[in-house]
This record gives sequence, C-alpha cells and structure tokens, in this order.
Amino acid sequence: MLKQPCHTLRTNGACGTSFSQDHTVFTSAPKEATTLLNRLLARTRNWFATAFEVRKERRVLADLTSEQREDIGLSKEQVHQESIRAYWDLPTDRVK
Repeated sequence: MLKQPCHTLRTNGACGTSFSQDHTVFTSAPKEATTLLNRLLARTRNWFATAFEVRKERRVLADLTSEQREDIGLSKEQVHQESIRAYWDLPTDRVK
C-alpha cells in the first residue's frame, strides 16, 4: 500500500508527525558535553595563565639585586632554587 504524499513536508509518510518532539530527547546530552568541555577548557586556560604568571614572577625574582633580596628576606640560594623550577611546578596555593 502506497502512502499519500504529505502536504507539509512534501514527502511520503505520516502527515503532521512532529519531529521536534523526537529531537528534544537528544538535546540534553550534547548540552551537558558542551558544558563539561567548556569547564575543562576554562580550567586548562586558567592553569596555563597561572603557570606563565608564576614563570614571569620567578624571572623577576631571579633579577633582584642582593639589597632587594635582603629586603624581602630571601637568600641568594633560595632565589636560585625558586628560579630554576619548571613553569608547570606551581605552588599549591596558586593552583585552582
């Protein structure tokens, strides 16, 4: 038995069926995945921003004069140890 052409969709099939109702079932999963991906990207971006900020601070610290180091209470060895740390080696209080 052949179906009548649908006057609204110009296709054969049940006329007036709602595809939007079927579509709403699947819309929550992509939204949740997008939200999760956005949160992951935001955390990654924040981590890199913090890492490069700490890297810049360590470079500034390494360029301090002996008088400036004494003013903040750090020895030459402490400054050297901090300045040779890798940029991904972040202090725990700076990681969010």
